[in-house]
Amino acid sequence: MDKKTILKKIIYILIPIIILFVLFSFDHQIRDFVKTNIKSAEWESTVQTLNKFGDGGVQAVIAIILMLAGFLKKNDRLLRTGKFGLFAIILAGIIVQIIKFTIGRPRPTLTDAGVSNFGPSISIGLDSFPSGHTASSFALAAILSAAYPKGKYIFYSLAVIAGLSRIYLDSHFASDVFAGAVIGAWIGWLSYKRGKWQAT
Repeated sequence: MDKKTILKKIIYILIPIIILFVLFSFDHQIRDFVKTNIKSAEWESTVQTLNKFGDGGVQAVIAIILMLAGFLKKNDRLLRTGKFGLFAIILAGIIVQIIKFTIGRPRPTLTDAGVSNFGPSISIGLDSFPSGHTASSFALAAILSAAYPKGKYIFYSLAVIAGLSRIYLDSHFASDVFAGAVIGAWIGWLSYKRGKWQAT
């Protein structure tokens, strides 16, 4: 591996870490801004609906439908997209849960009650970091984008919307969502590379 490749990989790791720490320091300010300037009763039902598309169960159903469609149509690319999409969603869910209960960060609403725990915990509400909805959304988006590059802006836009909905609904801080996005995208990309298949 040449120096240029090594440097590129270091940058890919360092930049997300730097952004994460910056967001972490502004989490409460971002939350206050959203609550004060963006949240409204008119948007609540719409965001609640959009939020459902970030649910791992819903995404798993989508992946299974892709698998079945690929099998019935004898479309190998569609079949593999569903198969690796499902794998990426499950893997993202497992990894995120391990991190969640290792970090033990309180959900935004718990911080209002003065909860400031950091450290291993399996208590409900101490599982804010990272966002599981966002991670699975980006994992699936990465797989879909690799298989169907022309739709990548749509796939990633939907994943971003799923992540932003978590901030809007006060379920996660901005840094939780960003971390989930990075983890999910990496898992999706690695799942695709591991599968050794190319979109045609």
